[in-house]
Amino acid sequence: MTRGLIAYFRDCLAEDGGDRLITDLFAQSERGHVFFRADGEQAPGTYRWPIPEQEVQRLRHEQSAQRQERRLMAGLFVVSVAVDGEGSRRGYVRAPLLIAEATVSDEQSDQAAIAVDGFRYNSAVLDALAESTPWVAELDPEQVDEDTLTRILASMDSREYADNARGFPRPRNGGRPRCTPAGVAWLSARSPLQRSVLFELERLAEGEVPLSPPLRQVLGEPVPAPEQVRPAEPDTLPASLTHAQQQTLQNAASQTLSVINGPPGTGKTYTLSCLTVDRVMRGESVLIVCSNEHAADVVRGKLDGLFGDAGDLILRAGRGDHRKLLLERLDYWLSGEMALAPEPQRPALLKRMDQATVAYRGLERRFRRDLRRAERAGACAGGFWAQLRRWWASRRLLAQPMLAQQWQQLQASVEAHQELARHTLEAGGNDNLATLLRQRRNQLSTLSRALRSRSGALRQDRFDKLDWSLLTSTFPVWVVSAHALSRSLPVNEPLFDLVVMDEATQCNLPLALPALQRARRAVVVGDPKQLRHFSFLARDRQQALAIQHGVSGAPLDLDYRERSLLDYALDAVASQEAVAFLDEHFRSHPALIRFSNAEFYSDRLKVLTRLDNRESDQPLRLESCPVTLKDTVNLAEVDLVMARLRGLVEACRDLPDDRCPQIGVVAMSRALATVLENRLLDSFELATLGRHNLRVGTPYAFQGEERDFMLVATGVYPGRSAAAWRYLERPDVFNVAVTRVRHRQWLFVGEGALDERPQGLLARYVATVARQNDIAVSASPAVEALRRELVGVLEGWGVRCELDYVFAGQSLDLLVRHAGGALAIDVIGVGEAGEAWQWQRYRLLERAGLALFPVSALDWSHRREGVLEQLQARLALSDAEPVSARPYHSLRWRLQVLDAPRLRQLLGELEQVHGQVLHWLDQRFLPTELTYQRYQEGVERLQRAALAELEGACVLLEGIRELDEDIDADIDARLTACRAAVEALSRLGKELALLRQEDSGLQGALDDVLKLADRVSLYQR
Repeated sequence: MTRGLIAYFRDCLAEDGGDRLITDLFAQSERGHVFFRADGEQAPGTYRWPIPEQEVQRLRHEQSAQRQERRLMAGLFVVSVAVDGEGSRRGYVRAPLLIAEATVSDEQSDQAAIAVDGFRYNSAVLDALAESTPWVAELDPEQVDEDTLTRILASMDSREYADNARGFPRPRNGGRPRCTPAGVAWLSARSPLQRSVLFELERLAEGEVPLSPPLRQVLGEPVPAPEQVRPAEPDTLPASLTHAQQQTLQNAASQTLSVINGPPGTGKTYTLSCLTVDRVMRGESVLIVCSNEHAADVVRGKLDGLFGDAGDLILRAGRGDHRKLLLERLDYWLSGEMALAPEPQRPALLKRMDQATVAYRGLERRFRRDLRRAERAGACAGGFWAQLRRWWASRRLLAQPMLAQQWQQLQASVEAHQELARHTLEAGGNDNLATLLRQRRNQLSTLSRALRSRSGALRQDRFDKLDWSLLTSTFPVWVVSAHALSRSLPVNEPLFDLVVMDEATQCNLPLALPALQRARRAVVVGDPKQLRHFSFLARDRQQALAIQHGVSGAPLDLDYRERSLLDYALDAVASQEAVAFLDEHFRSHPALIRFSNAEFYSDRLKVLTRLDNRESDQPLRLESCPVTLKDTVNLAEVDLVMARLRGLVEACRDLPDDRCPQIGVVAMSRALATVLENRLLDSFELATLGRHNLRVGTPYAFQGEERDFMLVATGVYPGRSAAAWRYLERPDVFNVAVTRVRHRQWLFVGEGALDERPQGLLARYVATVARQNDIAVSASPAVEALRRELVGVLEGWGVRCELDYVFAGQSLDLLVRHAGGALAIDVIGVGEAGEAWQWQRYRLLERAGLALFPVSALDWSHRREGVLEQLQARLALSDAEPVSARPYHSLRWRLQVLDAPRLRQLLGELEQVHGQVLHWLDQRFLPTELTYQRYQEGVERLQRAALAELEGACVLLEGIRELDEDIDADIDARLTACRAAVEALSRLGKELALLRQEDSGLQGALDDVLKLADRVSLYQR
């Protein structure tokens, strides 16, 4: 049954795009023709045509030598017909009307023959005949009957039989289609898909090789548990992992088939890279198969970051340039230029790794223990024994380094351990290579010759002679696309310990089977809430193929069209423990991912987007477009998208290439995408497109990718078809479309379109992002003395403090912003904020890229100078902080505590216009000038007065809780006075910006250029 299922899926894949159209029988890709007579009375069925012995030998020899590149085909009734070409040019089709895959048979008689089991119509010929005979366009290519065939032959002129290419001239323009009653057998070039996946599926279906355990399991066959392998050791990796990621490592070691369910932005590529490092450090080999070459390059880049100097262990196979690099590396090794270490280095490094693990684990235990002690030392309630425990905890805690120092030591120890892990990886690869060069050098020579082989048969024969266990120990990690797999590795018994299938949601099952065959265990990575592969195969044809191969009763869902590799893997895993869900999101602005998190993932995602990615005001901007239709495309929407693109590109014109934001345009229909793509190519140079990685595509084109800015052209407007709305609001399509962006997204919608579907996905998405603020601050947080004192010191240093800042679903006691960075302070042992953060929270915030600084009440009271010294070092502060910024920070913190948004907004405007005025003063005057000094003095006096008004309003608000009086009128008066100061400063800034003290020289430069232009015109005469 399993072999039958492979044959069934093989034919599904072939009919879904695997066959190459045959348009010219005598093209360079078609060779080895053998002709025989055919006539219209032959009913297509199972036929044998005797051919001369010498032709049999030639065909067999060529087919054997190029069995992967070519296949034996047979055809009847060679048709020549002219067809419309591009522009004024005309094309032609010169090919058999009936075609079938053939074999050479000599079983039934002494004479060999070409054998065919059923013909089908050549689709290329039917399409060409449809121009003069429209009814043939309605024929099913698979249904051939005698009456229809006779009717088709009667519609064409007949030519005499010929047995060579000269007897089949190209058709003349304007002439009727011609048919020659000739049969032909020839070797036809396989399509790229046939040469790779289909060829290997044929071998698997025919039983040429034993099937691997993961392949059998995914097809529903029970398999035994995998052999005993070394368990995962997450602590030894050069990376920090979540609990879910650690589970994926354990599953990869213990399960024949396991699944990683990774929603958008949850680090699927990072996780599979860590998994790869773990297996390599346990002495195993890993094959990573991606859906396309770009995805394989992304995975290779992520692996390089983790492997570091051990990158030579990774082989990026499949592409021509990578093959060239591999050959250069082999030549370098075989030439003797590489110095080999006299002794293996990995055992000594493994011993050091164990010691380093013990060391940092000890530091971790000490830090966690002292966190609990700091919490106990700051507790207030309790009797005599509680006080005694507090005294003992305080004494023990003061005998240890401060918590901030302990955390810093722990971080340094982890970094040193991770660097040692990279050296161990590199040493393991070098040791394996040295062993191979000393003991089995001939294997590398055979690999070099195999890679240089042009013939698939010769390459296969040389591959079969290789000892792949030695080669996979030298290159334990191979990264390749599914289509290039057959050019890189033979499909024999499993060569790898583990295969990882990336983006499995987009991969159909037959495309993955050859990859699963190459390993003893498999990990399938994907997201069932995202887009699946696209298929044109008809459902009734699926059913017919299932009956043909006798698998219609198989205990397996045979829906090739709708089910992806991920769906089959989720059905086939042995237990729920074999499925790991990645629940930490690192990509999008929290306001942008919030909707998908709630709508599609039941709010299971913890949003850990870095703070520097969260500062965008209005992360989603709704652009309402007028409606100007051409066919189904709103040209006004296209114009608005292009205008926004030009603005974004112009704003980044002066940025260096490495700081340019990446920009994408998602079009929710193919027609809209085509129009936008043409406009894009007409509007921007290729260099600009490359700087911003700028491209247009449908959601299918962007799955697996991400951009800093994303423009989503919905293509909807009042009266848009129901089919267009259904596609837009398909959950998988919509989820992919809105989760590709990191920072900011523009959504283009026709005017009035949302009114037609107020409860649809699009309308709900816009409403959700618009109404929720990313940063949640409690109305009146409890601020105990320790935090007040800390804030006073920090804002005196000129940094900005925020209390109880919500990040990744966690409330931070104190967030300090400085120089574009951020530091989270954990206040331990006093007040409501005194409970120490759990260890998992420290690890979570660390993975989010947030610097942490624990402060205990005991350290603050007994070692304050040390705490402040550590804080200054962590913030990298100097003594020359701008004094002008300090009153703004202090007042902003007080207003935050009071929850006074109007006052905070006015304070921000005052700070902005004050800075602008000082900037233009510096631009227009010298500090030594009397004018500069007079203006600066007036500006500073007005600023101080405005701040005094705001401080007065702040004092009134702070007294409300005690006096309980209505003082809104007094507060409004102070706000009005402060607003007047802001407006005055703003006017002064504008006047200074417009002030011109000297001629810019623009007119003179224009005159010179015009004179040069006149001179050039004289040369042209």
